[in-house]
Amino acid sequence: MERLRAEQVYRGNIDQLLKKINKDGGIDLQPYRRAYVERRITARMRMLRLHSYRQYASHLTSHPDEYAKLMDTLTINVTDFFRDPVVYEAFNTKILPSLIEDKIRSRNRIVRVWSAGCATGEEPYSLAMSFMEALRNKDANLNFTIFGTDLDPNALATAKQATYATAKLSHIPKRLQVKYLQVDGDRFQINPEVKKHVKFRQMNLFTDKPVSMVDVIFCRNVFIYFDKEQQEKVLKSFWSALSRGGYLVLGRSEKMSASMTSEFLLVNGKERIYRKPSNF
Repeated sequence: MERLRAEQVYRGNIDQLLKKINKDGGIDLQPYRRAYVERRITARMRMLRLHSYRQYASHLTSHPDEYAKLMDTLTINVTDFFRDPVVYEAFNTKILPSLIEDKIRSRNRIVRVWSAGCATGEEPYSLAMSFMEALRNKDANLNFTIFGTDLDPNALATAKQATYATAKLSHIPKRLQVKYLQVDGDRFQINPEVKKHVKFRQMNLFTDKPVSMVDVIFCRNVFIYFDKEQQEKVLKSFWSALSRGGYLVLGRSEKMSASMTSEFLLVNGKERIYRKPSNF
């Protein structure tokens, strides 16, 4: 009985802890899947040999740098350039040419792409290189911008620097390395001609205003943070953010919620590519 009460107290304190993290650390974790948040916070507590949420709250007060470490634990920034090449093959050979032709016909020369949960920037830079290649031999005169958003300010700082370890070169086709990268020792830099098309900003998908009027949204391997209700909320936000006929690309292990299935057209089921209807 005593053990049960101790567990109840241990868990009961987390609401106050989350409020503190939001107020003092500027990290709003309330919308995220509770079980996941608890596991990640507990992992930090084990590292610090702390035994209660109250102790961890005190540690945050006396060690403000812990907020950044907690953020690193909460956000799994596992990403790479052209991650899952078959997804990019489908996008580059089917979606991108169709999108460009639609823009040419409509005389709308502006293309807006949103990389939601962009982590350290590999995805938005991959998309920028894909667009540059697609437009290289076309007299389209399109102006495209890739918006990369993420909750983690440390990840975004890395993204803005656009400098990466050469170990990541293996995922970038050689022809693109020659055109768009500058290698220096064990690091490489994204060329300015690519960087100028990419803009980064910190964003909470639940509480911040989304990027609007976008033609494509990439949100891959982000839904692991959310329960089904929260996933549906984000999907509704994406639907509103997309222009008519806009595309949504999810992670290969992620599924469209049942209630939102009727709101999107399925373009490629295997690669989880959807499209907002042009007429609705």
